[in-house]
Amino acid sequence: MSEELLYSTVVFKNPIFFLLEEKKEEETGYAEVKGIAVTQRKPATAVDERPALHSQPFRGVAVCLGVLCVLLVSAIIGLYVYFSTALSEHNTKLVRELEQLTDVRAFLLAANQDLTNLNSNLSTANHILRCDYSKVSTANQRLAAEKEALSRERDRLNWNLKYIYQFEKFPVNQYCSPKDEVGKRKCNPCRSGWMLFQSSCYQILYHSSPWKTWEQSRENCKKNNSDLLVIGSQTEQEFIHNHTQYYFDIHHGYWIGLTDIANVNQWLWVNGSHQTDGFWKRQTGGGNCVLTVPNNAPLANWNAESCSMQNRWICESRALPWSD
Repeated sequence: MSEELLYSTVVFKNPIFFLLEEKKEEETGYAEVKGIAVTQRKPATAVDERPALHSQPFRGVAVCLGVLCVLLVSAIIGLYVYFSTALSEHNTKLVRELEQLTDVRAFLLAANQDLTNLNSNLSTANHILRCDYSKVSTANQRLAAEKEALSRERDRLNWNLKYIYQFEKFPVNQYCSPKDEVGKRKCNPCRSGWMLFQSSCYQILYHSSPWKTWEQSRENCKKNNSDLLVIGSQTEQEFIHNHTQYYFDIHHGYWIGLTDIANVNQWLWVNGSHQTDGFWKRQTGGGNCVLTVPNNAPLANWNAESCSMQNRWICESRALPWSD
């Protein structure tokens, strides 16, 4: 005999029981029954007539859970509102600070542009000052050179005047050539017949006898506004030796301005200076006046001879520094 399947619908009045683990007993379902109905319901209301005493504790739990849910939702809403307000205020503050930073940045950019312009102007001014300094330095150098040239010219003129004043009548024709077509004359530092070496002029006469004593030779030099030769260096000694020539015998030579007449063995030049280093061949035993002897070696050249011996002589005068 075939089994008869009966289906019945169960409806629960309290929906909170869906949260409990006893779902199987309280769900609306269909029970498969073989031959016997599981639940009876009234035809008119279709309400389960089984006693619901076991659902009372779960209602209290459901109420508590509902209250907790309400409180939790309220707390969440409150926290959301609080943090939203705080975040909004913080964002507003950040916006204001950002605006301030933007203003500061704009100010700094403007200041930087001003500094850049100022630096450019300073660089230009510095370049101008450097150019001016270079011009001033060049002008100072030129002025210093002109001052030095004027100083030399003043000294030259003073020396020329000092020398010229020694003459009662200055021998212009002995120093200067005749006037040219435009009326100018070219003047030399030494008189005609004198030799120039460094800053001095030398007169070496190769005349025949009778020659002169040391005193006579010096007087002759003084008449020509000069004096006997004073040798102050090796180059000057070599110059003199190269321009003197042998004559008569090996003992004769040319008187120079060195003597110990005032004090024996204390050799003095005619300008008053002491003789220190010399170019002697024979210093003692001959006399009190000195000859430079062409036949002797250039640097072992001087002989002390009697001042009364007659010899040639050499006069020396200061060269005149004429301007060009």
